[in-house]
Amino acid sequence: MLRPSPRTGLLLLGALLAALPGCDDVEVFVPLPDQSGPAGVLDGTVTYAGPRPCTKDGHVVGAAIVLGFDTRLLPPPEGLGTSAASIDVIPGDELFGGLGAALDRTADGALHCPEPDAPPVTVSATWRLSPLAAGTYQIRGFYDHDGNFDPTFGIANLPTRGDVAGGAIENATEVLAGAAPRYRAITIAAPIPETGTRVSGIAVTLGLPLPLERPLFHVAEVLAPASGVTQSPSEVVMASDFQLETFSQADPAGTEASLLRLRLAAGVPDGEVARAAKPPLSLPVGGEAAPTLTYARQDVNGDGAIDSDDHVPDSALIPALFPISVFAKQDDEEPLTSQAAPAVLLQGLTIYDDLLTTATLGPEPLNEPRDSALIGVRPAALCMHPTEPQQGGVLVLSHKTDKEGHDIIAERDVAQVEEALSRQFGREIKVAFGCLPEGRYALSLIYGTGQAWTVPNEAGVCAPSETETSDGEICGARPRLASQRVALVIGPPDDEAYCAEHPTPAACAR
Repeated sequence: MLRPSPRTGLLLLGALLAALPGCDDVEVFVPLPDQSGPAGVLDGTVTYAGPRPCTKDGHVVGAAIVLGFDTRLLPPPEGLGTSAASIDVIPGDELFGGLGAALDRTADGALHCPEPDAPPVTVSATWRLSPLAAGTYQIRGFYDHDGNFDPTFGIANLPTRGDVAGGAIENATEVLAGAAPRYRAITIAAPIPETGTRVSGIAVTLGLPLPLERPLFHVAEVLAPASGVTQSPSEVVMASDFQLETFSQADPAGTEASLLRLRLAAGVPDGEVARAAKPPLSLPVGGEAAPTLTYARQDVNGDGAIDSDDHVPDSALIPALFPISVFAKQDDEEPLTSQAAPAVLLQGLTIYDDLLTTATLGPEPLNEPRDSALIGVRPAALCMHPTEPQQGGVLVLSHKTDKEGHDIIAERDVAQVEEALSRQFGREIKVAFGCLPEGRYALSLIYGTGQAWTVPNEAGVCAPSETETSDGEICGARPRLASQRVALVIGPPDDEAYCAEHPTPAACAR
């Protein structure tokens, strides 16, 4: 029987970091006019050390992006956040202005990028984030080397291959050698005085070129168990009372077949490539190299080594892999917005070929690009209010056992799982058994770099202001990609009586 690890619990969605006191001098800050009440400012210097930038039309291509995250809402894979608390953009012309004539510019303004073996450069500029409420923050950032960043669109709001990442990192030297970053925690103390609060002198370093594109994908195949799942072109429906046929260490093939599995192919279907590659979508498809999804081992406990301790919580025999897969419940009225209060998440299981092959992977980092990834959907949901730890949370499993009577979590382990989850998320988490929260769920694939891709997204869903053509191919004046609108739906139960007896916990309701 597959048993959970009490050390980590059932979901690995990243611990909320503990607040560390800041050590910078506090200065007076005059709040911005549109800020309600006194506010805080974080500022400092950003230093870029990396490849020379491209130029076009007499200007440097790209910009340095500095993002401030509330530590309660860190971005994946560490946390549950979906957006930064504040952002600053330093144009490339400003950051690289000191290089002057050392930057190559063409007379006709055509795009010019330096040769790959051109010597790197080191440049600096100042940044500022405001207005900010009292709290503890991490500063992260990257240089948008190709100039395709747009914070307002999910398909363009994260770094891509060739961008240079970093942040306010305590172990920058070790990160360049391959270690995981330790981001500095910076506190704006409460209460903020009427004159405001300013924390200055925060050093941000950008020096880690990203080798991968975002994990762009589409659902290529649905591998459904015998019951509890239906599908249509735009959605895959799993019953809220879904029960695994088999959940047993002695039968890995049967356990895998019991899961709803999605085969996610890299890129978009062949029939969409031409439209996807052109503006305004400009997705990274249709080039010489085919899109890939890269498997890698997770350093679950953060000790810098890949070993037998780095396993999924369901079983010590199954190594934890990137890309992480997370299904987030969507807002009922905003189809591309995750429900925030409470946040409801299902974590997928990343499978390498099949469950048995996954279990026999060695300690090698892997780092293997493939044309697809296989994701299993666990019938369990975590519900909590990320910014209100006093409300606690609940991990709801659809059934206590599989259909053969094997425990999903052994009774003797429930208390340990609750303790581990409570420690991980900084609040009391209880385990419950009942029907899963019904609704639409978006699927995200997430790399260890934080690069991610979510479906459905703007490429597949028309905005309210856009008219969709009768054939569904066009949103307003732009193409619509059907592959980018597919969602997982937790639908009505197959057995209403079961859900009446085992209702969805109140903590999962809005």
